[in-house]
Amino acid sequence: MGDPRAISLSATIFTRIQGFRSSIMPLLFASGLLTACVTGPERISVPAEQASAVQIEHVDLARFWGDEVTPTLRSLIAQQYKQTHDAVRSGRRPRTAVNHVDFLAISGGGADGAFAAGYLTGWSERGNRPQFEVVTGVSTGALAAPFAFLGPSHDRELREVFTQYGDRDIYRNLGLFGVMGRGLYDNGPLRQLIGRYLTEEMVTEIAAQYRIGRRLLIQTTNIDAQRPVVWDLSAIAASARADRREHMIDILLASAAIPAVFPPVRIDVRLDSQARQELHVDGGTVAQIFFAPPNIELSGYEKRYFGHARSRTLYLIRNGRLTPEYAATEETALGIARRSIETLIKYQAISDLVRLQLQTTAARGQLYYASIPDQFTLSPKSEFDRRYMQQLFAAGHDEGRLGRWRKQPPLTPVQAAEQRNPG
Repeated sequence: MGDPRAISLSATIFTRIQGFRSSIMPLLFASGLLTACVTGPERISVPAEQASAVQIEHVDLARFWGDEVTPTLRSLIAQQYKQTHDAVRSGRRPRTAVNHVDFLAISGGGADGAFAAGYLTGWSERGNRPQFEVVTGVSTGALAAPFAFLGPSHDRELREVFTQYGDRDIYRNLGLFGVMGRGLYDNGPLRQLIGRYLTEEMVTEIAAQYRIGRRLLIQTTNIDAQRPVVWDLSAIAASARADRREHMIDILLASAAIPAVFPPVRIDVRLDSQARQELHVDGGTVAQIFFAPPNIELSGYEKRYFGHARSRTLYLIRNGRLTPEYAATEETALGIARRSIETLIKYQAISDLVRLQLQTTAARGQLYYASIPDQFTLSPKSEFDRRYMQQLFAAGHDEGRLGRWRKQPPLTPVQAAEQRNPG
């Protein structure tokens, strides 16, 4: 239950306002009870100074911080490259894998995730979609990532997930319970949807790819630490955990848990043999799209295991538009907040894209990206408008089938100002 002193203080403040005593008191009493009862059992959190010391039970190298090159990350890469080397020698991967590598990163974007789903299926139809050694996903991109990782044989499921389900298949409005609880909406339906497609057979397929050096990486935000966490879902799939599938569902759900809109996801960890819980939310809270921490220097690992550096291509799919979109803003608190957040996310995505381009160029690789074209002007009528998603999927499919990639990211506001005002 909650702290009764907090409930009492709220009641005291509001009942002093003239004329509100009789109408507010019942609501305050009800809201106090709701706050106390809907937040769930008390969580045993991780002390700040030990945030990097926790373990994921029965999984080695399950995750790493997304903003730092750590010993764990170095070990993960070394293991991956050894697996790739061994898989090539045994014939389980083609010899070209030691000379060239393709990566894929899929961004967040809510219902706009239908664009990436359409693009990937169109790319399959074009006939030159590569097998990606690493696939990363954030938020809605995390939900598409397992299908993208396993390849065109899972395009049918990818299409279904992003075209056949709408609002009521994703969330339930909790009303006052949501306002006073952990999130405005219950994402239980989304958990069920993830579980419907992430079958034991699919988990086994992901595990098999892990053993030959491929990786499926999903980003969440540890909201306690205010830091990105990158989870190796392929390592979890290949682990001895009896609940490996449920753990993977938790991580995918967390990556798409928009703060305050959906409840955060509690992740069980171990610290000095004691159970603790971290709180994870949408990976898009810290970055709309990601690949790896800076200064990772993959060529050193490649020279060690392959004898030379490989050529690299990083493909990015941004589930959103990257150019400004004019719209008359509703002059209400919610309308202004919504429009401001949309603007913030747009420019965060551009900054992420520019950062990844600089990283790729520094590593002597090539970056290509795709985003929702300016010609697609439809707007959704709800958060997960199924008809809108179907039309966006079709637009993405056309882009992928035609192989429409771009190399030069759009300008950030600062860069645009410098171009308009040189010197």
